[in-house]
Amino acid sequence: MRLLRATIPMVAVFLLAFSVSLYSFKAARGSDHQDSPTVVANPLADITDVFAFPDPHDAGRVALVMNVRPLIPSGMTGGIALDPNVLYQFKIANGVSSGDYTESRVLQFTADGTGTGQTISLYGPAKPNEVGTKNTTVTKTGQFAFGKVSSVDNGRIKVFVGPRRDPFFFDLAQFFKIIPDRNYQNHPNPPPPTATSFRFASASQPIVLNGVSYGTAGSNKCVIAQPSDLLKPYNVLSIIIEVPKSMLASGGKPGVIGLWATTATPDGQAE
Repeated sequence: MRLLRATIPMVAVFLLAFSVSLYSFKAARGSDHQDSPTVVANPLADITDVFAFPDPHDAGRVALVMNVRPLIPSGMTGGIALDPNVLYQFKIANGVSSGDYTESRVLQFTADGTGTGQTISLYGPAKPNEVGTKNTTVTKTGQFAFGKVSSVDNGRIKVFVGPRRDPFFFDLAQFFKIIPDRNYQNHPNPPPPTATSFRFASASQPIVLNGVSYGTAGSNKCVIAQPSDLLKPYNVLSIIIEVPKSMLASGGKPGVIGLWATTATPDGQAE
């Protein structure tokens, strides 16, 4: 018998023996820190960034990273772990070269217990049971301990879930000079902008966006001053998985993929 837990729009799935929990999600348009009241209320469901990069030692493997729980102060990671009520999920689309961004593979994570002694379960990579904003978990691949680099699936998959320094660089003080804080609770009447660009340490610093060169900071008349990284003293929880590229392809042949991440709770409150 399948036991379904109904949800409101937000992320996918959870499968145990004869029971299936249903999750749903609303797609996030980009990575951010504390980007909605919902995730501010539950920071363990707050996705800050998503990364994908090839294994520098093996061209046939790729690493995927989802960072959650922003703004953990240095030295304060003890006791902070994944939310056992949240499903963490990577979604992969294999048809992007033909304009199809429908998810065709999923990687899913759930946590048992609370605190840093919890056990993490990995599901997939596999074809999703459902496509869209509601999903159930695919077949479980293995389990591993929080905070330890581990291998599952006979060593083919390496995983890690635990605290890491936040890799995102953000000169927030300068940003608020360019676009003053629009949070009505902080500034009911935000002041006008007082800066036209982010700060660059050198006028010769190249500006490259999505592989396209836009000259240098000096040629674009950017502000030349030492930037300050607001997030430098903060940590996040990283969900990291390294797999053979072939495991992310529907037909087993690696190619261009679309990648995004979602989080969800049974009542649909997530990102």
